[in-house]
Amino acid sequence: MRSVISVVQRKGGAGKTTIAISLAGDLHRRGILVDVIDADPQRSAAEWAAPGRLPFRVSEVPLRYGEAAHWAKLIGSSPGSVTIIDTPPHEYAVGAAVAVADIVVLPCTPSGLDLSATEETISAIAFARSKRDADVPTFLVPNRVDPRTLEGQQIVEALGELGETVCGPIASRLAYVRAFSAGTLPRGYAISTELAGLSEPVLEAVRQTMDASHLPTT
Repeated sequence: MRSVISVVQRKGGAGKTTIAISLAGDLHRRGILVDVIDADPQRSAAEWAAPGRLPFRVSEVPLRYGEAAHWAKLIGSSPGSVTIIDTPPHEYAVGAAVAVADIVVLPCTPSGLDLSATEETISAIAFARSKRDADVPTFLVPNRVDPRTLEGQQIVEALGELGETVCGPIASRLAYVRAFSAGTLPRGYAISTELAGLSEPVLEAVRQTMDASHLPTT
């Protein structure tokens, strides 16, 4: 058995790649056999992995308009016990990614544009759920949050009004930018602590989609 986590957002710049790679890294540290699919033609996850320093596989399986059925078949052959998909920022990708997902992760930065895009993305997720007639757990992730700003202080409450599970906020840190540049995972006690606020509820949802006693590990 395996579980697929799709990281989606209609708007670009919300930090999907950072969330996908960081979540994969935290699950790997917890002993889960994980891999990442870079479905975005911009190849951000693939570029992150290019130096060969990530402890899990990143594969390029680009998702293009009109190719969702073929793309879904390719996703089905990915090697991980948990596969995390970094998706392109458009509604077609949201529908295709939710169609193959057991769990959806939706990052949102503390801006009015991102909040509006998040509401629209949730509507697209709801439509995809209805087509599948399945309850796909969705986790909203406040990303690049500066708690010193009014927007940073209000983002969790604003996301909480959208009717989905809200994870702990991910701070705006240079460590994430530097990790991308170095091709490594972000490190540090503060980062580990805040990533736990994302990975722990997601992992619990993963265990509910699989036999918890048989979740494959590295």
